[in-house]
Amino acid sequence: MMKPGYLNGGLILIAGIALLIFLILKLIPNTTHDKDTTALLVIFTVVALGIIGMGSWICWS
Repeated sequence: MMKPGYLNGGLILIAGIALLIFLILKLIPNTTHDKDTTALLVIFTVVALGIIGMGSWICWS
């Protein structure tokens, strides 16, 4: 029997991975790299990594 957190954690994990892939493949190469844009990209990357960490924690706890 599956634990109740597997589905929720897995979906959150997939969403975080999709956001990180979108950032790496689409958003980062197509932006101008001034200070404001770089700060926002760092914030978005940290949020994506946080979502991945939260999803994996829910899935495997």
